[in-house]
Amino acid sequence: MRWIQALLLSSVLLLESVTALKYEVSGTRKGVPIPKEQIKFAPYQFGRSKNNSPGLVPPATRKKRANPISSSANWCGAVNHTPTTNKIKSIHSFWQVPGCTKRTGHTYPQAAAVWTGIDGNSWPSALLQSGTVCKIDTATSATRHEAWWQWVPDTAFTITTMPLAVGDWIEVTINTTSDTAATIKFDNVDQDEQVIITVTSGPTLARKDADWVVERPYYGSSLAGFAKFDTTWFEDAYAVRTTGANLGILGATQYQIPSLCNSTEYDNLNAVSWSL
Repeated sequence: MRWIQALLLSSVLLLESVTALKYEVSGTRKGVPIPKEQIKFAPYQFGRSKNNSPGLVPPATRKKRANPISSSANWCGAVNHTPTTNKIKSIHSFWQVPGCTKRTGHTYPQAAAVWTGIDGNSWPSALLQSGTVCKIDTATSATRHEAWWQWVPDTAFTITTMPLAVGDWIEVTINTTSDTAATIKFDNVDQDEQVIITVTSGPTLARKDADWVVERPYYGSSLAGFAKFDTTWFEDAYAVRTTGANLGILGATQYQIPSLCNSTEYDNLNAVSWSL
């Protein structure tokens, strides 16, 4: 998943990735700490009840804004920027796990990933992101949904023990403590399960790009087929900056994948992406 060119939780597990990335993992299930051996990750590869989740506002009640538009081969969504003198401290959003279906004329595997992240656009050397992905299997055409996280250029990890169902409300919050340290909180609000990944040594971020994206992910060095996905709203989408006002979607560039996906802003905290 890359650009083309708190809660006090116990059960902490120290892990190390294939590079120098080091992190700790903790979690809760229905308010109860999850034993560390039950929180499992796997390298990302092909072949997510509380009463505080946001409600979708009917599109007819929203006022569409005219944001800058740009084309991409694989990103569809909102990307906003801040100067390095006022860095992004954290980023947040809600969305519902979208259903997906096969796209005629695209090869397998097919996938559509929804995520929130920091950098990767004007700062392409590093990107910290977490989200959900719908995958359509190469051999069987079976569909599955997974939670995942990644600190590019390190490998992506699937949170294999995180339950996900189409329609579940997901909340992702990424808090940075420096350019190389951060905490990712992935919360399945409807199933009341959370995982927190605390990274103590990651690739250097600029913390200047705020991203709310539906992506056509990579499969190895090639783009996967882009599955058709349910219209996806990013709700309560904002970034907190270190020395100034929060950064929302107002004025963000809306990236489109020509002939495959469009996106637009409806207000400062809400954007939508949809399949073509």
